[in-house]
Amino acid sequence: MLRHIPALDALRGVAVTLVIASHALPMAQNLPWAVKRFSNLGFLGVQLFFVVSAITLAHSWRHRPASVRAFALRRIFRIAPAYFLAAAAYALILPGGHAGALRIVTFVTFTSGWSPSQMPTVPGAWVGVPGGWSIEAEMAFYALFPPLMMALRQWSRSVAACVLSLPLAWAADRIGAGVYGPIYGSAATDQFLYYWLPNQLPVFLVGLVAYEAMGRFAPGERWQRFGQVLASVAPLLCVLCLCAFLLLAFLPWPRLPQWDHVLVPVHVLAALLFAMAATSLVLRPWAVIVNRFVAMVGQASFSAYLLHFAIIALLERVLPAWLFRQTGLAAALTGGSLFLAVFVLTVAAAQVSYRLIEVPGIRLGGRAIAATRSGSVTVS
Repeated sequence: MLRHIPALDALRGVAVTLVIASHALPMAQNLPWAVKRFSNLGFLGVQLFFVVSAITLAHSWRHRPASVRAFALRRIFRIAPAYFLAAAAYALILPGGHAGALRIVTFVTFTSGWSPSQMPTVPGAWVGVPGGWSIEAEMAFYALFPPLMMALRQWSRSVAACVLSLPLAWAADRIGAGVYGPIYGSAATDQFLYYWLPNQLPVFLVGLVAYEAMGRFAPGERWQRFGQVLASVAPLLCVLCLCAFLLLAFLPWPRLPQWDHVLVPVHVLAALLFAMAATSLVLRPWAVIVNRFVAMVGQASFSAYLLHFAIIALLERVLPAWLFRQTGLAAALTGGSLFLAVFVLTVAAAQVSYRLIEVPGIRLGGRAIAATRSGSVTVS
């Protein structure tokens, strides 16, 4: 039986909270710069999702071997039902942009992540699901995951792949900028390059390295003593990682790999901090973070990610316009109150969505896998 790791659910809860904060706090349009600086860090919550996803997938792959087909079915049925239903809902809630045939095809097949027009980062394009770029990156990583796990069977290989991915990301970004920049402009191209898989792949690989480290820190393994020390200082390490994460708000660090910054963009720095915190929490769950409420939020974090954009749009429509135009301390208090409202409503809605959409989708995926194993592809 695959052992469940509560710390990973809790970290998903932290991740989605960061993302919600990054979108809800700026509803107050005149946030003080100090608050705005920290709210921007919430965008890096997506990288925490990626790190946790890589750890979870690696753990499942090593402890519950399955065919590549079963892996693909499990991932598709886990993501597609809620994602496509969200797209249908957003077509009604937030209509806008032109959805051409190619755009619809790339959206449905999760292949939008290879052009600014399909991502899309160009103005006026049909988005499908707000924030969907992260789902595209996740699905692209799923496609690479089986061969990666077959190739990276050793700790040294995982570390080497993670390090090598940085100059490869730099090279891919240079090529992408040269190809897409003249067509789509610098703003759309820069945003696209940040979102696309080559730039995000190092984050996933950090997660794989963290998973390999966790295995070596376990009792009876090679680095057991170091793992015991790490577990003993887990709360302190988490606090230090949090402080370092907050310092990123003041660090003038690029978000694309640059040679003069050792090719480590800011989201990879955040991923390294997240990986250290995740490793310590897996070795010794700290109740401040790993508790029933945060784990509950994390369990339904995919639904929460999809839904919080709709909650924000709803509040912007029903609340008076003057509320969003406060200044100074009033703006900071308003932003905090709006974040709390969006968080509570999103968590409540996500629990419903998780039970009514995600869980049935997961079960349907299990039936599809069982059907293929028995020689039938019929799913009833």
